[in-house]
Amino acid sequence: MNYSISILNWINPLFFPILLVVGILLAKAVYTYKNYEDLRRKAIKEMFYGGLVLILVLGLFIVAPLIAGITVKDTELSLRLPTGFTFETYSKSDILSAEIINLDQSEYAIQAKVVGTKIRDYREGLFQLTNGTEAAVFLNGNTALLVHTNNRTLLLGPDYFDDFVKNFGEKLVPVQPNPNV
Repeated sequence: MNYSISILNWINPLFFPILLVVGILLAKAVYTYKNYEDLRRKAIKEMFYGGLVLILVLGLFIVAPLIAGITVKDTELSLRLPTGFTFETYSKSDILSAEIINLDQSEYAIQAKVVGTKIRDYREGLFQLTNGTEAAVFLNGNTALLVHTNNRTLLLGPDYFDDFVKNFGEKLVPVQPNPNV
């Protein structure tokens, strides 16, 4: 089963102003190209660089989060965290334990981003935790499934969290209940 986070849950308010500025700059370059023959070479450069920036903005704000996700199969857990450069698969035998935690009341609270994306409650990538460990994180909110593996800590909280926890517990490792959540 595949799990992700809806684009409407995490879209950054900076996306629209950045997109507007890039659009205005591209429109200015097109206007210059059409109306000023002596400035066409400069306008072509502006359109080229503006197009590259537009592709970068769309890639960072739209495409990368759409690729990110978790897959729970009968014998493995797969993570796709493109901005955290994490594409890993854990077999059932690699997973040591799993429990539901609230990050506000935990030693596993996120302290700093190592590499990844943090937009309001959406976090995806590799993060430093308050207890000093580094974790692969994919969540939207403060309730997460804390998964310990042989070589990494995972904090997972996709959309349809209850269904994800149930599926994870049935197929991989039983999830320990936490009375504080």
